[in-house]
Amino acid sequence: MPTLLDHFAAGIARAHAARTLKRFLRLLRHANAAQERAAARAVAEVARSDFAKKHRLDRVRSTADLRNALPLQTFDDLRPYIDRVAAGETNALFSPGRRVLMLAKTSGTTARSKRIPVTPNFVADYRRGWNIFGLKMLHDHPAAILRAILQSSGRYDEEHTSGGIPCGAITGLLARTQKRIVRRYYVGKPEIAELADPRSRYYTLMRLGAARDVAFAITANPATLIRMAQVANEESETLIRDVRDGTVSPAIVCDDRKRRPLEAGLKPNPQRAAVLAGLRAKHGLLRPREFWKLEFLACWTGGSMGQYLDRLAEWYGDAPVRDIGLLASEGRVSIPLQDQTPTGVLDVQSAFFEFIPIEQCQATDPATLTADELEVGHDYIVVLSNTAGLLRYRLDDVVRVHGRLEQVPLIEFLYRAGRVASVAGEKLTENQVTTAVRTACQKVGIAEIDFVLGPCWDDPPHYRLSCPGPIPPEFSSAVDLALGAVNEEYSSRRKSFRLGDLQVRGLAADAITAMDRRLLARRGSTPEQYKRQCLFTKPGEDDSALGLAMDARA
Repeated sequence: MPTLLDHFAAGIARAHAARTLKRFLRLLRHANAAQERAAARAVAEVARSDFAKKHRLDRVRSTADLRNALPLQTFDDLRPYIDRVAAGETNALFSPGRRVLMLAKTSGTTARSKRIPVTPNFVADYRRGWNIFGLKMLHDHPAAILRAILQSSGRYDEEHTSGGIPCGAITGLLARTQKRIVRRYYVGKPEIAELADPRSRYYTLMRLGAARDVAFAITANPATLIRMAQVANEESETLIRDVRDGTVSPAIVCDDRKRRPLEAGLKPNPQRAAVLAGLRAKHGLLRPREFWKLEFLACWTGGSMGQYLDRLAEWYGDAPVRDIGLLASEGRVSIPLQDQTPTGVLDVQSAFFEFIPIEQCQATDPATLTADELEVGHDYIVVLSNTAGLLRYRLDDVVRVHGRLEQVPLIEFLYRAGRVASVAGEKLTENQVTTAVRTACQKVGIAEIDFVLGPCWDDPPHYRLSCPGPIPPEFSSAVDLALGAVNEEYSSRRKSFRLGDLQVRGLAADAITAMDRRLLARRGSTPEQYKRQCLFTKPGEDDSALGLAMDARA
């Protein structure tokens, strides 16, 4: 329960939040100056490194100088320098005296995952963005203050490099270094991240949370929230018994050494267990929507993540959802300031941003625009320069500009650049695909589905949607029509018979889940970082991902 000191501290925190938000909003009126400062800090981080010497960055005094001095960078361009940092040669990418706290693992499109250097200045920038996000969220939902927080974080030290640098999830480092008063309200314990089995992690977090007054749940991937709720329901008998007895089931967390820290401080709670048992008896299942009074949820809602929102409501109720913003291991790009929208304001403090018009996506040396040059309604690829040693780095996330707040663009994440399928010139994007499938599900009256879609060579070529069955026979035509509604080129090529009928293929109930497990293992990423690829761009890629024998004509 909150103490008097907690209430006093919360009062101070509310006042601090109001001041911080006012400063941030004032900053948006002087965005160009903020961008110049962000670029200067990014360059200073690497100024005397081998990388800086190669590119003569000592001459850089402004954002214009930086753009002239350095070509756009990909991770493969930086990989040799980061590999040297991992081996202990920090000066390869950073100025002498700079520390690297960890390397953040993030999945790439290849089998070898990326490693992003995390410096103290980068942590400060990352945390500042989270603080602004969180302060605005609590300002809008004050009933959540001084109540429990369900948040999922990974392990920051899953492994160590040859140079002794820990590698893992940056969320783990942020959670461990969070202010003590905030950590007191976390449901989870750091030891949960050490459980190798995802089901054990999900169960333990929900078991600890089921006995608490949780105000909100926050995790990047909405699929994680759904899976946690499903596991709690599937193991509801065990969970209720654990709450009653003050334990964590040894059948789920088998290692005594790992289970003991998780049980530390737990007390038998037969009253709460009886409430949970009553809810299960009444509703036929045990769901967070019944046993928590949630003020809001926070997770990704843009791009392909939007397809999870209906199922999120099935488990967590009608609590408003706040998108956490375009956020990657490479840094924060946007900060959403309202519920029920994936749109957020560009985080002009955390990095210097440039944008490639989507029309130049495939150009060898594309021109870039600054934030003040963007046009509302247009799509762009994000390029950032920040204190992680990433300068003019192609993040390759595609965003759409929806407006401006003061001088700063309001952006929405759409999809990863390059994930565009085109076998007849239709240029179908993942965002269009997820929108069309959602529309088709509503039209035929079924719940939103897990699916993948990919092209197939035939005469003419066509698209194939694979999903767990059974599926109504009219669903394929509904998806076909919806794709034509969101993509005129698709509609044109269907009418001219350059594209054939879309086909729907039924899968086993666990086929998509099994695909996720394989891709997670192959990419070396965590469930939190994993975004399911709904659209495959080459014929046969969907079969390969699903572990199916390729169609003879695919």
